[in-house]
Amino acid sequence: MVQHERAPTRRRRARAAFAAVFAVVLLAAMCGSDGEPGPELRRSAASAERPTIPTTSTTRAPTTSTTEAPTTTSTTTTTAPPPPTTAAPGPRVVDVIDGDTIDVEGGRRVRLIGIDTPERGECGYSEAAAALRSLVGGKAVRLVPGARDDVDRYGRLLRYVEVGGLDVNLEMIRRGHAIARYDSRDGYGRHAREQAYVAADAATPPAAGCAAPGGGGGRSAAPPSTTLAPPAGGTDPRFGTCREAIASGYGPYTRGVHPEYDWYRDADRDGVVCER
Repeated sequence: MVQHERAPTRRRRARAAFAAVFAVVLLAAMCGSDGEPGPELRRSAASAERPTIPTTSTTRAPTTSTTEAPTTTSTTTTTAPPPPTTAAPGPRVVDVIDGDTIDVEGGRRVRLIGIDTPERGECGYSEAAAALRSLVGGKAVRLVPGARDDVDRYGRLLRYVEVGGLDVNLEMIRRGHAIARYDSRDGYGRHAREQAYVAADAATPPAAGCAAPGGGGGRSAAPPSTTLAPPAGGTDPRFGTCREAIASGYGPYTRGVHPEYDWYRDADRDGVVCER
């Protein structure tokens, strides 16, 4: 009885046969038709005979050329302009009484500090009132305290009056409609702007039509040769105007002779005040 080969044995023999055939084919491929080694075999032999030179592969890090522009730090300090120094709008002038007195909103009457202008009926009264009206009439004004007292004995506020940054008191002197008065020279105490007012008064001739006799201009007319005595009725209590003093029996007073002279306004600049 023929015993059949086991399946595993047959598979081994088949693999061996296949390997033998593959080897023959490979050898034929490596050798030429003339029996010389084929090109693949020659290349393998050449590679084996060639000395091996170690190759050093240097990988350089890419060079990054960074040229930084010089950094200029420019610090610009922008200072905002200070807010305008305009104070809160002041009261509006509702009436001009004369050259040195006004009424403002709120029912207050204001007497301008450090100046004096002609009273009603005196030379220059209308001109002084008109000048003040042109400066402040109907306008909002700034009222700045500065006198020794806040109000006078008539209850009027004593103030510097400013409009649009202009010192109206000083401007009235410069225009020849007022004189510097009610200050340290006549017993009312020094006020902050007295020096400027006195200097302006000395440099400004009186308004036209009210110059001292002889047309000398300026504020220093010579006193008359006749010396007038004060009344025998007692000491003048210092009235607000010559009119009040005369009505009470006082006056006249001569400059350089009677201290009362400096208390009142010499409207005609003749060296005598409160003439009867």
